[in-house]
Amino acid sequence: MQPSRTLRPERRRSAPDAAPAPLLRFAIAGARGDAATGRRAAQSSRAAGAPRRALEEIGLMLVLYAGYPAAFEALRVLNDVWPGRARRTRDGGPADWRRRGVALSRRVYGPVHTRLLAAVRALHPDLAVWMIENGYGRVLSRRGLGVRARELVTIAVLAATRRERQLVSHLLGAARVGAPRTAIRRALLAGAAVGDALARRAWRTAFGTALTRPSGRP
Repeated sequence: MQPSRTLRPERRRSAPDAAPAPLLRFAIAGARGDAATGRRAAQSSRAAGAPRRALEEIGLMLVLYAGYPAAFEALRVLNDVWPGRARRTRDGGPADWRRRGVALSRRVYGPVHTRLLAAVRALHPDLAVWMIENGYGRVLSRRGLGVRARELVTIAVLAATRRERQLVSHLLGAARVGAPRTAIRRALLAGAAVGDALARRAWRTAFGTALTRPSGRP
């Protein structure tokens, strides 16, 4: 997802590492183009004390999962509901993005990182470069939202947009970066009903167990 200059260490306290339900709903609404739900989710996030920056970061993440139009519209909803001015970030150049991207991709994909990258190169070599440099290095490594929160948002959006192969990868990725299993389940169920066949298959493929409601009932 660098040797141009030294970057200051990330201040983790400023980057939420949880993904409360309103943040997940904002992400899903943005991916689906549901402005009314997005507005309610942004209002709920604000009322619950979430930093505006967290919603900005989710809007930027949508470039990866739903395209620029979704990101434009999600951020437009945010600005309507919660006026504010986002700050331009200084995130280095391609070498910086490549270094950060490889590091984050290794955290998310663990022992399958190298094999995954080879598979993406086989699809198209430029896509592999974009995935590491732009996806993991420039977008997902940004400050403002922690890696666990980003993985949970990713799960919710992939479930909602029916991307089963990638959903399995990020269910495992969320576990690898330390997200609790209960939080992973909640993120999945934010984007899909507990009885949804795709969600159930993805969960079983990732974890080898049946998908249950938070209460433990199937």
